Amino acid sequence: MSSDMLDAVGSSEEDILLTPDDVARMMRVSRRTVSTWRYRKTGPRYVHVTHNCVRYRMSEVRKWLNDKEKQEQEARP
Repeated sequence: MSSDMLDAVGSSEEDILLTPDDVARMMRVSRRTVSTWRYRKTGPRYVHVTHNCVRYRMSEVRKWLNDKEKQEQEARP
């Protein structure tokens, strides 16, 4: 995670905006995988800050991950 994001005054951890690289490092996948999730609309919700600038809210990444875990648990017999 970028150090400038962690130094933001008054921001809670859930409000931090992550880059695609940050999300890739968190999930231990490639940046291309994160991009593919975005293209297929299967990954965490994201925000287009500008035409070619995408950010992910920490809270959305955590929610997506929790939802994936629940789906796996429900799929088990």
